[in-house]
Amino acid sequence: MKNPRSPFIARFRAIASVILIAAVCTGLHAQSSPVIAQALSQGGEVLNFFVISDWGRDGIDDTSKKMPGQLKVAKQFGATAMNFKPSFIVSCGDNFHGKGVPTVTDALWSVNFEKVYADQSLMIPWYIALGNHDNGGNAEAELAYAKTSNRWIEPARYFSFTKKLPDSTAVLFLVLDSSPFVQEYVNEPEDGHHVKGQNVVAQILWADSVLSASTAQWKFAVFHHPAYSASSKHGSTKEIQVLMVPLFEKYKVDACFSGHDHDLQHSHPEHSTIEYFGCGGGSETRPAGQKAFTKFSKASLGFGAVSLTRNVMRFSFVNDNGEQVYEYEIKK
Repeated sequence: MKNPRSPFIARFRAIASVILIAAVCTGLHAQSSPVIAQALSQGGEVLNFFVISDWGRDGIDDTSKKMPGQLKVAKQFGATAMNFKPSFIVSCGDNFHGKGVPTVTDALWSVNFEKVYADQSLMIPWYIALGNHDNGGNAEAELAYAKTSNRWIEPARYFSFTKKLPDSTAVLFLVLDSSPFVQEYVNEPEDGHHVKGQNVVAQILWADSVLSASTAQWKFAVFHHPAYSASSKHGSTKEIQVLMVPLFEKYKVDACFSGHDHDLQHSHPEHSTIEYFGCGGGSETRPAGQKAFTKFSKASLGFGAVSLTRNVMRFSFVNDNGEQVYEYEIKK
């Protein structure tokens, strides 16, 4: 059967070669994981941050009758942050499932975000990427909310930001809106209009300009749809592989963070210089899988914790029980 995405991919291949329950959770505390604290707290010249995706579920998760998955993860998110002390949080999208959020004043902001991630340890900047569910609603409402919130950072559909370690080592984050790349959404008759107007070429050229100008020691890309995934639900995103991966390789991006598949994954394709981390366990789990590029895959709730020095990156997956279920280290 002919791949329906192939014409779209072919059109842009040249560009790619030239050229990312509120109250239930409040007051809940869990034992923070001593494993994560010991493994990642290096002290001194270090920058710590969290990565989470697919978390927005209004406190509702049919897979868990005792406690909704979003709240279970949120509880450990806050507890782990007490010891790990992240400077900020990166979200890879699907901040609101269903049809996204309709307005900047909708009650979802309270029951899905503010009162769920209410621990003081989480009162830090959240840098937000858009997912397909966010684009299924009013993505502009998320951008507008950033103007009213001290911690919701989302200045545009795609943007970049730079952090510095205590020794002034620069770290670049390229935050993409990946939904417009996926032809499935563009062709979808009901919701396609939410991404049809987005200029994919402009986003690719922008990403090229940001990466080419950066002298950062570390470069990370953040987006919703995984370039590589072993999950049977969604799996790898061919458009990202064709349109963005050559750019990431060209400019020596160190790691990509994504979600979409509701599990925890680490992928490393043969001959690639990039590590791909899927952090989609924010509220729900689905069956995981294995491919030739899979280094780790687990159907688990959880999130990523990153500890960074000038020459070392340590990445860990932490599950909803506060257990470190996987660790990987990159050295420069």
